[in-house]
Amino acid sequence: MKLILAFLPWILFGLLSHLHPMAALVVALLATAYQVAAHLRNPKILELVSFGFFAFAFLALYVWRWASFGHHLGLIVHLLLAGIAWGSLLAGTPFTLQYAREEAPPERWHQPSFVRGNQLITAVWGADFILQAAVLEWQSAKGGLLPSVISSLLTASALAFTVWYPKRNRRLEQMRASAAPATIAD
Repeated sequence: MKLILAFLPWILFGLLSHLHPMAALVVALLATAYQVAAHLRNPKILELVSFGFFAFAFLALYVWRWASFGHHLGLIVHLLLAGIAWGSLLAGTPFTLQYAREEAPPERWHQPSFVRGNQLITAVWGADFILQAAVLEWQSAKGGLLPSVISSLLTASALAFTVWYPKRNRRLEQMRASAAPATIAD
């Protein structure tokens, strides 16, 4: 759930940007500033990069007036998010791990299944962001409703996987623990 909240500035930006682009940037910037301040002792990569991006985007669009930046904003956003996902995987610390640790006991943090699960969830989001970038380019070139429907389905699928997969893993671990034979201490 915390991971979903981490995407809130991006969700707000996406919802508002079509009608009120400046307001969307300001709202997203304020939301990420709040997130960064709330996690000052334990900063999250997604929140730090998001704050930097929204600050830069505001300057690029409303101070420096870079029209081409605004024209390709959707593509830039999704490639940046993909970069966070794939970059954190390559660095060996999937960005989802920072949020998962807030909801899991410390003894699970270094378990291979916990780390692997977060690697998989991060990869799902990385794939979603790359596919979203492609869909945005398709929509830009061809228009129509179909790309928007596909985009919504992609995000809903990544979100559903993010919620479902950890629950599945916990159930499997509980089943394994209850099925393990009891040992008697000598």
